[in-house]
Amino acid sequence: MQSCPICGGAVERQPQGTKRQQVAELVPELVEIWEYERPLYRCPACEWQGYQDLPLGCREGFSYGGRLSSVVGWLGYGGNLSWSKQRYVVESIFGIPMSQGSLAKLHQWFCEALQPAYEHWWSWIQQPGVRCVDETSYRLNGVNHWLWIATAPECCVLFFAPTRSSAEVNALLGGEFAGVLSSDCWSAYGPQSAAAKQKCWAHIERDLKALTISRFPENREFAQRILPIIQTAQQAHRDYHWGQFSLGELQALRPIVEAELAHVLEHPPNGRWTADSQALSNRFRRYCSDWFTFLSQPEVNPDNNDAERGLRPVVIHRNVSGGARSEWGAQLVAMMVSFLESMRRQGENAVDQLFELLAASGCSPPVLLPG
Repeated sequence: MQSCPICGGAVERQPQGTKRQQVAELVPELVEIWEYERPLYRCPACEWQGYQDLPLGCREGFSYGGRLSSVVGWLGYGGNLSWSKQRYVVESIFGIPMSQGSLAKLHQWFCEALQPAYEHWWSWIQQPGVRCVDETSYRLNGVNHWLWIATAPECCVLFFAPTRSSAEVNALLGGEFAGVLSSDCWSAYGPQSAAAKQKCWAHIERDLKALTISRFPENREFAQRILPIIQTAQQAHRDYHWGQFSLGELQALRPIVEAELAHVLEHPPNGRWTADSQALSNRFRRYCSDWFTFLSQPEVNPDNNDAERGLRPVVIHRNVSGGARSEWGAQLVAMMVSFLESMRRQGENAVDQLFELLAASGCSPPVLLPG
């Protein structure tokens, strides 16, 4: 500072009273372009000839490194930017030109890099444990398909499939799944083998709360009699996890609440519930053994919210993109969202981990050149 901002007179710097402030800012050139010279080597013993390997994260014949590619991958599937916006960020903010063809090659690199981890997670999902499963629609070239999800505490797997049938559930979890299957009441989950099943109470509670304001008194009575049973069971589940209930007390509650629910279903006013209540009553009977698994196995939640939260990024991506234009593009959505959600569950940095996968898949293989 040369002059006083008030009177314009000369100013003197004081020996004390320095004020410090740190500011984070982008530098003018965010991305550096490196050129690698790779000597040609020859083995006199076997006549092999080849060039020195590229550094990790560099791919033979591709002009974009692994770290830049990882950021673009997160922008596309974590930030839900369309392809045109991904190119805009690379060109306008990073200052690097990128064609549509290069972007397509980049996404194909993601497919190749993610495949081994994706297969590992799929194998893990089919092992015994609590698995929340759900599905949502996803279009391929304007034709409706489905993305299925199965979640575990450590990872999740999304599976792109043409139908909403039980065959897709079997493909996702395997024909001999020995864990606990948590789902809604969609019929495709019925034939799936499992050691136990838990139906989602969140869906049922929404239906029951709608009945509390029905104009038919039988509907209101049905909801008013069943909601306290649900609330008692769920509060006991919470009390167990808060250390206020023992496992034995929690498990002993299951036959009690099951009997209370059966009593309500079997004693409708005037011999029969009205249509809306009867539909819910039939659903309770159809899955009579699947409503209170969370009391005998407290590691199970009474709802399927874990799978629904895992599908939320897919729904946002679907709304932004309108779906996929190719089979590999749709499968990449499944693999990338599986990867991002698994990294979140494991507390890992998704960009760093994606770089590691890209680096592992991008190593230059030995090339035999003509002698």
